[in-house]
Amino acid sequence: MAKFHQIVICSMAMLFVSVAAQKFVVEEKESTNSATTCECEAQKDKCQYIFETEPGFCKWEFFECEKCVCVAGGSMTCVVTTGVGFVLTEPTTGACEIQKSLYAECPSETKPTPTPDAGKTGWFLAALGESCDEKCKSVGSTCNANQIQDLNSVATSSPAAYDFFMAANFGYICPSVLPCETCNGVMPGTEGTDGPCRYGPTQEVADCADSNLKIQRVCCCGDDADCPINPK
Repeated sequence: MAKFHQIVICSMAMLFVSVAAQKFVVEEKESTNSATTCECEAQKDKCQYIFETEPGFCKWEFFECEKCVCVAGGSMTCVVTTGVGFVLTEPTTGACEIQKSLYAECPSETKPTPTPDAGKTGWFLAALGESCDEKCKSVGSTCNANQIQDLNSVATSSPAAYDFFMAANFGYICPSVLPCETCNGVMPGTEGTDGPCRYGPTQEVADCADSNLKIQRVCCCGDDADCPINPK
């Protein structure tokens, strides 16, 4: 599972991971589909989740995270990707704006190697209107309702952790993280294909067979161990 997160920012309010606060080597690959890369390392740090409370103003909270950071002489090679998220422009007042920023996507070699000819397991983002039973069946696995509900509970208690989870697992940049009290059974998920990340504060049980035409469900396919809630 790729580790890449930068809807969150690290320590300094104005800096997303892998901007020019540190010296690192960036290489342009010479091909028609060239990608910008950098030497990088995985690091544990304190990250900052920023969310808008009213137009032009944000609040934030800190949480522990693991990410890849561009650094000269790093042991890995990361792809440098552009993300979009809120950045504090005036921390003393909470003024903020949406900006494009760079982050380092951890290399694919850090992902677990699947067993040949085995069904796929892990976290999957279903299509709009698709149930988790349908999604997991399409990858040769079965839905794990208990783990989905555990993720919903995490999202309810810590929207920042859920926001981080969505970026790390799917590269999904949540414009906001909001409750949905009328979506019980199908939470957590996204509203549409680019809308808010939703969770169910009153949902007691996730229903693998349920679906919603307006929701992309977050599905655990496999055992609990196949679907870690804290991405590494």
